[in-house]
Amino acid sequence: MSAESLLIILLVGGIAGWLAGIIVQGTGFGLVADIALGIVGAFVGNWLLPRLGLRLGGGFVAEIIIATIGAITLLIILGLFQRSGGGRVHLTPPGFPIFVISLALAIIAMLLYYAGVRIPLFNTFRTFDILALAYVALLAGVLFRGI
Repeated sequence: MSAESLLIILLVGGIAGWLAGIIVQGTGFGLVADIALGIVGAFVGNWLLPRLGLRLGGGFVAEIIIATIGAITLLIILGLFQRSGGGRVHLTPPGFPIFVISLALAIIAMLLYYAGVRIPLFNTFRTFDILALAYVALLAGVLFRGI
């Protein structure tokens, strides 16, 4: 993936998350989290819509619409898991060890991919798998208190 592709994904996801946060009000996640959900929603929308037989064409506007649909889907699903009584989902900052582990995994993935560094333990994994593991560790630290 080129730097230009990554920048476009971030831009489209950011716009989509912002739009989804406006459309699905009351989720309680805030602007930054909605933008992050929009970035993930861009991937969800690009995966989900073709499987439903929906094609919106190409171009920047179509990608924003697809990503917004994915982000709205995520916000609705996350809204279903909110605490009873209409309360907000309370996210906590990850503990320092979880943060360091996720950061180390992300740095290892970047070294493997961009610098071509060979690390014996990690050479059998794809770079994406290492980054996904780093994200899952960070997500677990945010969702579950005390880890």
